[in-house]
Amino acid sequence: MNDLLMVILVISPLSLLLHETGHTLAANVFTKACVKLHLGIGPRLFTWKHARGEVAINAIYFAGGMTISPQPEKAYSKVVIALAGPFVNLCVAALTPFLPLQPSMIAWILFFNLWLGITNLIPFKFFGKHSDGWTVMKVIFHRP
Repeated sequence: MNDLLMVILVISPLSLLLHETGHTLAANVFTKACVKLHLGIGPRLFTWKHARGEVAINAIYFAGGMTISPQPEKAYSKVVIALAGPFVNLCVAALTPFLPLQPSMIAWILFFNLWLGITNLIPFKFFGKHSDGWTVMKVIFHRP
């Protein structure tokens, strides 16, 4: 039971934050506008504004996230921004075995980051939201 709470309340939000940070850093490189990183859903708990954008944490902070930025004009920029989030999760998964944690926590961090990274590479659209793989597929096939 403690492991499940740890996954829901700590591992999931940190993994989502790292994922969205990957998108945010790539968007900061390829766009000159402000980039917004939002974690969770529900009422806003915390907002940190800085020179290149903002970070907002919502009440149900473990329920997804998104990075909001203007679309760059070049196709490769869109692809790099889309792939940056899953890339960060796959890097975290690769480095997890070297963390000085309990084996069960290492397994959960490894599993969740692999799941998040790989799932986001699969092109899909679900209830108006789409995966990073969907974004890459749209760029490759030149769809609006």
